[in-house]
Amino acid sequence: MNLKLTIIVLLFVNVIFSQTGINTESPNSAAAIELNSSLNLGFGGLKLPTVTNDQKVNVAVTPGSEGMILLIDYGNSRCLEIYDGIQNVWQKIKCLNLDPVVLYSEDFESYVDGTGINSSGVSGDYPSSVSRWILNDVNGSLAPSDYVEIQSGVLEANDTNGPIQFDTQSIDITGYSNISFSLDISASGTLEYNPSLHATDDTNTINDYVNVSYSVDNGPFVTITDFNGNGNANHTLLPYYLSGSSASAPYFPNDTVVFTGLSGSSLVIRVQFQNWAGDEFFYIDNIEVLGN
Repeated sequence: MNLKLTIIVLLFVNVIFSQTGINTESPNSAAAIELNSSLNLGFGGLKLPTVTNDQKVNVAVTPGSEGMILLIDYGNSRCLEIYDGIQNVWQKIKCLNLDPVVLYSEDFESYVDGTGINSSGVSGDYPSSVSRWILNDVNGSLAPSDYVEIQSGVLEANDTNGPIQFDTQSIDITGYSNISFSLDISASGTLEYNPSLHATDDTNTINDYVNVSYSVDNGPFVTITDFNGNGNANHTLLPYYLSGSSASAPYFPNDTVVFTGLSGSSLVIRVQFQNWAGDEFFYIDNIEVLGN
């Protein structure tokens, strides 16, 4: 055996039987590889590959991949998984359920009473100190004494005489999954709705309604219809009392409207509502957007 071949063989044998230490010159005798943290240099842990569940199925595993470990991102949870080469499946070692992150919230508590719009125009803190939402009097129909304003930490709408739109700011949802939003809607007064007048909903001086819709990535607004069976094919929520019916008392289905499963880069939530009498009120509160 010549000298060059001898050196190669010795090196190969040394690789087979040697241990590897990272940040240590004396790895533990029982370990093939020992990682030693070195926090003073800005690092110290083992970073495993992170893949989604869809990506995991494309990992080209074989029975020889027994013991391979990955961190799987399921959106609302992360699971440490090890490959079982006998059963040809990924086995979960430990999963962490992740609490959703609040991406937007508005409880209307930070504004002075009277903040909003009325027949004279803008009022209170609006719009100079309001950046998280805007109001639009669609038909410019607010009459004297009518308003959509903050009262005692709630957005209150009285006798709007036509549709008013409340829009949130554009909410950044980039990088989050399973986006959901919720908001409280309630009302008081002799609210009513006549289905036969739907074609003139926004001008007929009778029909009261609330629509909740959303726009993702500047796309068209999508209306949530017939929420919890308390609306119809055109509206999110309607009064139980139908104009001209024999119902004994008006009733509005106060509810927390919830929608889930959105994804994208930006989100705008819109609430459109109208009422037509001085004793009729809508209330909006506690808007929240969550993501994982």
